[in-house]
Amino acid sequence: MSSRAERPTPFVLAGTILVLVAALGAAPHTASAQSAEGVHAHGDHDAASHTHHAQLIEVEAEDYAFRVPAEISSGWNTFRFTNEGEEHHFMLFLRMPEGYDFDDYMTDVWVPVDEVWALMRDGTVGEEEGLDMMFGPLPEWYGEVVFSGGPGLVAPGGTVETTVYLEPGQYVVECYMKTPEGEFHAMEGMADPLIVTEASSGAAPPSADIRLTLSNYELEVDGELAAGRHTIAVHYADQPEGLPGHDVNLVRIDEDGDPEEVAAWMSWVNIPGLMEPAPGTFLGGVNPMPVGSTAYFTVDLEPGRYLFVSEYTGAMGVMREFRIQP
Repeated sequence: MSSRAERPTPFVLAGTILVLVAALGAAPHTASAQSAEGVHAHGDHDAASHTHHAQLIEVEAEDYAFRVPAEISSGWNTFRFTNEGEEHHFMLFLRMPEGYDFDDYMTDVWVPVDEVWALMRDGTVGEEEGLDMMFGPLPEWYGEVVFSGGPGLVAPGGTVETTVYLEPGQYVVECYMKTPEGEFHAMEGMADPLIVTEASSGAAPPSADIRLTLSNYELEVDGELAAGRHTIAVHYADQPEGLPGHDVNLVRIDEDGDPEEVAAWMSWVNIPGLMEPAPGTFLGGVNPMPVGSTAYFTVDLEPGRYLFVSEYTGAMGVMREFRIQP
């Protein structure tokens, strides 16, 4: 396991749009300390002692739209995420600050980001200049957006079950993979509002046989990975200050595949990054969450070569390769 703690480069810092928060002087997770404690209280206990598991919500993705309920209960929810499109997709949950909603997010965040991205994509401005241009137009409230997990990258035809604890509030769900032309999926229709009600699901998380712990800059794996079905707990022990933060994606790679190339492809600021063809078959995972959170995803493993990798900090060593033997 690599645990390099090298100084982040602009390439790494640009691993997601959340990096812009740092330029506004707001750490992405500190503004949600109360939420993080609430998730931790529910998310890091012995799930095996419960029989009432999280409610199941069917979610579908296509090119380029979600089919997701407009309203769900708060608490533990399991999202069975099926990709019916021809490109990779994911679903990221963003809890909006009080007084702001989906329209504010699309108008005040995505529009200016997309305008600058177009200049970067056609070569009018370079990476560093483009990122500087994105910082200014973003609203101050963006620093209070809480990244709240959701299903990680899933290949066409794939399905993953991801369980997260959601606090009540107004949410945005989005996918910012890219089209063959380099457009973000969110700007093509893969962004929707979601209301999480005060009424609780009253559910508990699933039991996990594998536990991943994300810290700076390591990914620890506890449990025996073998062929078959696994429920994987993902615990966010730390998030790097001033960086977008950790997530986990599971990808099956070829025998000659390069893990470093996978990490590079997962950066949106890389012009062909997050664009087909992917450097492997992604099987799901969990998107970024506050420190102290625990979430879960369930996968079926077949013999082959695999990689747990963080979209945001994988290039700094937050990854772990493993093999499933026949």
